[in-house]
Amino acid sequence: MKTIALIIAAILLVTGTSAQDNAAKKETGNVNLSRKEKRKAELEAGYQQTKALLDTRQFVLEADWIGGRGGQRIPVTANLNFISVDSAQTVIQTSSNSRLGYNGLGGITAEGTISNWKEKANEKNKTFFISFEVMSRTGIYSISMDVSASGNATATLSGIYAGRLVYTGNLVALEDSRVFKGTSR
Repeated sequence: MKTIALIIAAILLVTGTSAQDNAAKKETGNVNLSRKEKRKAELEAGYQQTKALLDTRQFVLEADWIGGRGGQRIPVTANLNFISVDSAQTVIQTSSNSRLGYNGLGGITAEGTISNWKEKANEKNKTFFISFEVMSRTGIYSISMDVSASGNATATLSGIYAGRLVYTGNLVALEDSRVFKGTSR
């Protein structure tokens, strides 16, 4: 009889402690979330970080891939192929490790002033769309960017003449970027 009483007392003690732990977790916000809830919270946190980065207008799109009109994509070195935005100034660079070019890095570097900046946030899909124009010594360029909540971005660069370049990579804060700028024309 004593054994049954001890077992019941132990069960009540464990159940009461478990209920108190769950109540404490709810009060402190440490509730075990489902995968879907965790993913949604992570997506929202990434969206807010990316939004803050875009609002500062001090970021770099470090390209892992560059493509052309035909849809082909070429893997590239991220610290040599980028679009940098610093307030009202921008640097656009394409480069290759294999040969010399106008910028000394096998490509072209264009520095210019940003105009017609437009930024749209899609709260539902947690994405951003940015468009702006660049006036540089080498020409006038239009840039449009699609940015995900995680900072993955695709930028389409087009100029006065037919043709376009598509940069695909990640957005990085300007102070965290490790890009190497070549000589500009």
